Amino acid sequence: MATERSDPIAGTATERENGTERVSVLDQALWSRFSEEHELGEFMRLWLALLIRQSGNVAGGVVVLELEADAGFQPVASWPQGDTPNVRLTEAVEAALERERPATSGSIAIAQPITLDDELIGAVGLLFHEPSENAAERMQSLHWGIGWLVAALRRDAMRGDARERAKMSTVLDTIAAALDMESFQGACLAAVNGMARQLGCAQVALGFLRRRELVVEALSDVAEFRLTTSYTRALERAMAEAADQEGSVLHPQREGQGFVVDMGHAALAREFNTGELLTVPLFAGNEVIGGLHFQKPYGGAFRTGEVMVAEAAGAVLGPLLKDKRRADRMLPTVVRDAAANQLARLLGPGHLVRKVVALALLALAAFFTFATGDFRVTTRAEVQGRVVRSIVSPFDGHIAEQFAQAGDTVRAGDVIATLEEQDLRIELIRWQTDLARYEGEYDRALAERDAPAARIAQANIERSRARVELARRQLERAELEAPFDAVILVGDLSQSLGAAVQRGEELFEVAPLERYRVELEVDERNLDEIAVGQRGKLVLASLPSERFKVEVSRVTPSLEAGEGRNFARVEARLLGGGAQIRPGMRGVAKVHVEERKLIVIWAQPIIDWLRLALWRWLP
Repeated sequence: MATERSDPIAGTATERENGTERVSVLDQALWSRFSEEHELGEFMRLWLALLIRQSGNVAGGVVVLELEADAGFQPVASWPQGDTPNVRLTEAVEAALERERPATSGSIAIAQPITLDDELIGAVGLLFHEPSENAAERMQSLHWGIGWLVAALRRDAMRGDARERAKMSTVLDTIAAALDMESFQGACLAAVNGMARQLGCAQVALGFLRRRELVVEALSDVAEFRLTTSYTRALERAMAEAADQEGSVLHPQREGQGFVVDMGHAALAREFNTGELLTVPLFAGNEVIGGLHFQKPYGGAFRTGEVMVAEAAGAVLGPLLKDKRRADRMLPTVVRDAAANQLARLLGPGHLVRKVVALALLALAAFFTFATGDFRVTTRAEVQGRVVRSIVSPFDGHIAEQFAQAGDTVRAGDVIATLEEQDLRIELIRWQTDLARYEGEYDRALAERDAPAARIAQANIERSRARVELARRQLERAELEAPFDAVILVGDLSQSLGAAVQRGEELFEVAPLERYRVELEVDERNLDEIAVGQRGKLVLASLPSERFKVEVSRVTPSLEAGEGRNFARVEARLLGGGAQIRPGMRGVAKVHVEERKLIVIWAQPIIDWLRLALWRWLP
C-alpha cells in the first residue's frame, strides 16, 4: 500500500511500497533541476532532497557550512523546513564538527564532516526513523554524496575568484586611465568614460563636494557641459542623496535591499526615461568627498557583479581623484583650503596638541602685543681719568732711584723717582767759581776806572749767575714729585736704574683719584639712538657684582674702525663711584634709550639688516 508525504525541500513526493523506494516522475524532475546552474544555497537544498530520497527512511536532514571567516557554522539547507532540529541530529552534527570525523547519536542519527583542501568547512547530518543493521552502508552513502557538495563549493569558489578578477580588472583599468591624465578634469573624464564602457552604461557622471554642495565635474562622452541645465541639477540632487546617506543608492529598489531615500533618483528616472540608476559615494578615508553615478539605458538593469564593481571603483577613485584635485588647484585656492582645513582642525573635535599649541601662540602674541621693556644700547666701556698728567725728565741725566710704579697710588708731593745730582752739583760749583772770579774782575776794573773791562766783567757775572740759578733749579727738580693725589697709569723704571734720559722724555702718566670719565664704543648702527643726557649702568670686568651709574656727556661725530666694525667714541661721566675703581678698567655699559615693545626690541637687528639688504639689492 502506497503512502504520499509532502517534501518541502524538493516540492515532490516520496513514495513507499512495502518498504522499498521507487523512482517516480518527480525524481526525474529533481535530477533535471539538480543538473542546472544554481546559486550555492539552492544547490544545497536540491542536493539534500536527492540525498534524502536516495537514503530512504529519513526523518530529517541538515547541511551546515561556514561561508565566511569567523562567522561560525550556519545551516544552509534543512528538512523538514521550519521544524525544530532533532536533539539526536544536533548532537551528531556537533560531534562531527568537533572531532572532524564521522559521528553518530543513538544509532538513528549520523553526521559526516565536510572538508575542502584539508580545511573543515561544515557538516551534513541525517536522522532516520529507526536504527539499521547497515549503519556502515548509510555512512558510506553519505560520504560519497558529500563529494557533490565539495565539487559545488570548489566551483563556487572559482566563480567568486573569477568575479573578483573581473571586478579588479575593471577597477584597475579605470585607475590606470585616471592616472595617465595630468589634470583633475582629465582624470575625471577618463574615469567616467572607462566605467561607462566597462559596465555598459548610457551615462556615468562624477561629482565632487564644493562648500558642502555636490557639483558635477564630468559626464561620460561629454567633453564640455553646462552646469545650469536641468539634467545636471537633477544629477546633482540624485548624487547628493548617496553622499548624504554615505551609502549606495539603487533605483528602483529591489527586494531585500535596505531602506534608502531615492526620491532624487526617482525624479531623474521619471523625467529623463532612464533605466536603472546607481549612485555610490566617493570616500577619502572616512570622509565623503563626492559621488559616482551610473545610468543604464532604458529598460536596462544592473547585475549584482556590476554593483560590486561600481562600489569598488568608488572606493578606489575617491583618494586618487582627491589628490589630483588638490594638485590641480591654483595658489590662492591652496592657501584658502589650507587655512580652512587648519581652522576646522583647530575648532573641531580632537587635535588636543594642536589646540594647546595654538593657545600658547595666542598667549605669546598677546604678550608681545602689550609687553614693553627698556630699549638699551649695549657698548664696550673703559674707565679713564678725567685729567691725565705726564711726568717728564726735566733735563738730560740718569735715573737714580724709583719709589713708585704703574698702579701705585701716591699723594701730592710724594717723590716718585729721582735723577742723578752729582754732575749737576759739579756744574753748580764750576759756575759759582766763575761767578766769584768775574765779580773780582769787575771790582778791579772799577778801581782802575777801566770802563770796557768793567762792562765785560758785568756781562760775565750775569751769565754766571744765570748758570748757577739754572743748576740750582735742576737740582731742585731732580726729585720727580706727584703733582696731586693720583694713581700712576704708566711708568716702571725698576729695570732702567742708571739709564740715561733726555730732557722732555715721558717717564710716568698719572691721573687724579676719584675723578674719572667713561669712554663708550658705540656701534655705528646704534649711534643715532645715543644722545647727551641719557643715563645707563656700567659693569666692570673686575667688579662684576657692582653696577655704576653713568650719564652721556659728549658724542664724538667721527668713527673709528677696529676688530671688523665701525664705532664712535662716546664720553660719559660716572655718577658717583667707588674706591675700587681705577683708570683702565674695562667692562660693558648699557645706555637706556626709551620704553619700547619687546617684539620691536628683539626684532630690531633683523629689521635693520633687512632694510639694508633690500636697499642693496632692490633698484
